[in-house]
Formats: sequence, structure tokens, C-alpha cells
Amino acid sequence: MNFENDTNYLDQHFLVDKKVINAFIDAAQFKITDSVVEIGPGKCVLSEIIAKKVANLLLIESDKRLDYFINVLIDKYNNTSVVWENALETYIPPCNKIVSALPYSITEPFIEKLLRCDFDEGIFIVGNNFATSVVEKSVSKLSLLTNSFFNVEKIMEITPDAFDPAPRVMSALIKIKRLDRKELLNDPKMYIMREIFFRRSSKLKNSLMEALIEYEKTTNDKITKRESKSLIEKFNIDKVTLDKEVEQLSNEEFKLLYDSIKIK
Repeated sequence: MNFENDTNYLDQHFLVDKKVINAFIDAAQFKITDSVVEIGPGKCVLSEIIAKKVANLLLIESDKRLDYFINVLIDKYNNTSVVWENALETYIPPCNKIVSALPYSITEPFIEKLLRCDFDEGIFIVGNNFATSVVEKSVSKLSLLTNSFFNVEKIMEITPDAFDPAPRVMSALIKIKRLDRKELLNDPKMYIMREIFFRRSSKLKNSLMEALIEYEKTTNDKITKRESKSLIEKFNIDKVTLDKEVEQLSNEEFKLLYDSIKIK
């Protein structure tokens, strides 16, 4: 069946390289008992391999022009179903694994979406710049957000010719697992950043105050709101920045925030 890719509106680049497909499947380590959610199955090249290996496969796709490929798969495998919705706007049910070759334009909102999902592992193809910044723990909003909630393993880099049509940038295959809050106790700054992100609709001064209180509870050295405010003053963060909502902070402000936090 002929299909015209929409690279402008839907950011569609379909994976076609067999070596990368095999690497993706190997990284996922699917089990016959797994429930899997695949976001953006496209022409179902990965989907058919997954359907043969797992108990249940739910596809989430927003482009109904792909219904031919998806309906053929569903007719062939009775463990497969589809939800025709935007993955950022629909409910993702509890599952063992979430997999996707993500449109790079939605990386940040998708990571935020994952914070509210119940899953064991995620296997994703993402932009290589994002993967590198997270693995190297660069100080940016998206990197801090990702590293405060997930362990990220970069498995391989992927050249543009692995897709049809080829994107303009390098890609990467990554695997993520949710971090337990306790795993951050030896990294006070990242623990506090995680608490701040939990309150990202609040003003930074309030979010940071609550984050400091939560962190101090873990050290058995509880502090009051007044003590927390006093500590924030010592960080010398600009008042304009403190009065902004966390989700409105720029990358530069996140870096200044991160560098300003000093915990003994």
C-alpha cells in the first residue's frame, strides 16, 4: 500500500534498518508474560515482531492513514489492539514495557507524561543530542527532569539512513527504568530537583522550600518553613526567578538553580 509520510506535521520517520530493529528487540528483552504499549507503530514493522513475543500489545497511534497496516496486524494477532489517540493526551495503562520511535519534537512532554505512567521499562529511539545530554548528565531542564526520575542507558547511535525518510539528525536507542526516590539520597541536588519537578506548577520559591523540607526529613534533621526560606536566601537566587513557576523556567535558570543549591 502506498503511504505518504508526513514529516512536517507528524514528524514521521519510519525505522527500516534491520540491524537497528534487531538491536531494539534485543534491548527490550521481551517475555511471553509481558504487556507492552507501543506508541506510534507506523507501518508495524516492530509491532509484528513484538506481537509474537508478548502476552498483550496495545498500539497507540494518532494517524488514521496508517489503519491499513494496523488492521492487518490486529486481524493476524488476537493479542493486539489499538487506541486511535495522541499519546500525549490519552491514558497509558499499566504495563511492563513502553516502546516507541519517538517524534523528536515531543520528547520533553513525553518524558513528563511518563512520570504519570505505571511501567517497568521504556525502550525508545530518540534524538541523539537528547540521549547524550542525559547520559552525560548535562545541566538542562530536560536532562535534569529525566535523570531525577529515570536511569537511562544509551545503547547505540543510529544514523539517519536507518529511517525512511531520513531525519536531519542522528538518533539513539535508549533504555530507561524508573528511579526510586531512595536511590537519590546520595545525590542531594538531584533529590531536591526531583521534588521541585513534582511541584512544577508552583512558584520556584514555594517549590524549593517544600523540596528542602522533604530532603531534610531524609536526614532526620527536620527544618521549618522559616528555616527553609532562610536557607534559600543563602542560595542567592534572583527574586525574579524565584517568583516564576517552575515549568516557566528557562534552561539558563535551571542551570543557575542547580548550581546555587548547596547542601552540607
